[in-house]
Amino acid sequence: MQKHTLMETTPHIEIKHTTQAINKGVYVLYYPSINESADPIVKALQFYFKSKELLKDINSGKSAKIYALNDTDPFEYVIIQNATSPRMDGANLARKASNKIANQKSEDNSISVLLPHNYTVNDIAEFSFGFQLANYRWTYQSIKEGGKSSSFPINYLNLITSITQEEYLNQVEQHWNLKYLHHLVKPILRLRELVPTRPNIATTGFMKNYILDIVKGFGDKVTSTLIEGDELLGVGLRLIHAVGRGSIHKPFYSCLSYKGNAESDKYYALVGKGVVFDSGGLSIKTTSSMEQMYDDKGGACTVLETFRAVVELGLPINVVCSTAWVENSVGPDSYRVSDVIQSYKGITVEILNTDAEGRLILADAMSYAQDKFQIQEMIELSTLTGIIKNALGRYCGVFTNRKGCFSLLRKVEKITKEPFWALPLEDQHRELIKGSVADINNSSSGRVGASAAAAFLECFVEKKVRWMHWDIANVAVTDKNEGIYTKGGTGFGVMSLIYYMTWDIVSKEIKEQKQENEDDDN
Repeated sequence: MQKHTLMETTPHIEIKHTTQAINKGVYVLYYPSINESADPIVKALQFYFKSKELLKDINSGKSAKIYALNDTDPFEYVIIQNATSPRMDGANLARKASNKIANQKSEDNSISVLLPHNYTVNDIAEFSFGFQLANYRWTYQSIKEGGKSSSFPINYLNLITSITQEEYLNQVEQHWNLKYLHHLVKPILRLRELVPTRPNIATTGFMKNYILDIVKGFGDKVTSTLIEGDELLGVGLRLIHAVGRGSIHKPFYSCLSYKGNAESDKYYALVGKGVVFDSGGLSIKTTSSMEQMYDDKGGACTVLETFRAVVELGLPINVVCSTAWVENSVGPDSYRVSDVIQSYKGITVEILNTDAEGRLILADAMSYAQDKFQIQEMIELSTLTGIIKNALGRYCGVFTNRKGCFSLLRKVEKITKEPFWALPLEDQHRELIKGSVADINNSSSGRVGASAAAAFLECFVEKKVRWMHWDIANVAVTDKNEGIYTKGGTGFGVMSLIYYMTWDIVSKEIKEQKQENEDDDN
């Protein structure tokens, strides 16, 4: 196996707060009327804005470039975005502007951005968050063995603002909402790199070592269970073993737990599908359907990096991270269509399609977590069905056994800007997976595939457990640069999971912040 180094834990960008420009390019954001701005740098540039046509372009919202009048003037100013208010669309405007700026060329990989004088600490945090994500590039082009597969076009960001860096960092540590924007960049970028890492590198053995390194780094903060190969049979994880046994890369199961709230024995369970590559098994896929199957580990990677973020931030919640890792391959010991396999829970499953493997390994991973811990709520993520792409486009499909779960998720969606759409799970879907030989079948012969898959998973949810299934097959990766997303892994889900699990904490801060903004605007 070739050597490969994943991105280091610290993004390759240095951010400083200063009161003046230190390089040639200055990018000016969000001025409702340039010639009325109170910012000292803009005031010093008033003679540039005498052209009525230029002012018309700027105030209409167009990007405009203003060059120095002579060779002795060291600056070049660019109006990137114009808006009537920096809070007109809040985080989205800041994040879109971040992408534009990150795509600007800089000879020394350094740029200065002049932020409006009325930017709050939260506005600055949103801009920094968006910029660092938009500034990430993933590629395997021209890297040597052992090289890194990620890069950052801009290495130094100089924010020209009246809020000092010390004041900014002090505020960040006092508010969870700001802390998330400041600290979640790293796990999101790690996820963006991990998901598209190719299967000849990210084997099950690679992922096992990746998890062991995480556990080692946390010491006694995290308890862990790792079960590999034929040992899976000994503890009853037969579905995970069956899916993975056809590959030379051993299947394994990982269960990590963190207790951030000592006063409670109840846990959130984050469950993820970790298929490092999916050939379809004996029900083999076509070549075109197989091309992107390196991303079939997206769900497990997402919950793993979310769990790591929970521990790093020291969140006051209890969380279990339950992931199953396999390569669904073709080999002399591959599981077969018509096999009947008993799950960890005891439910028997008839295999009608070996390409419907994700729900099998998730079933055991869900059951194990519920058996070993007192689970209050379980959120499972998986790139489960291709049909979800046709149904929803760039939305994450959500199935749940409690309407309140999705209602809360919609509140989170307004903050994180990660889009979700609720899909039906009814008796007509449950009928599709009922078995005649075994208790249930793992395939509904292509009929309403996403809902039938959710119905299968629902069989493994205990009655008192609140449960959501996120089908992220259409949002885990993207093939273009847009907004804060760049080609490759998107990092979708980390922010929403963190906000969802701590909503009772951050919602109070959000309400207070909204009230402060309204008072400032009045």
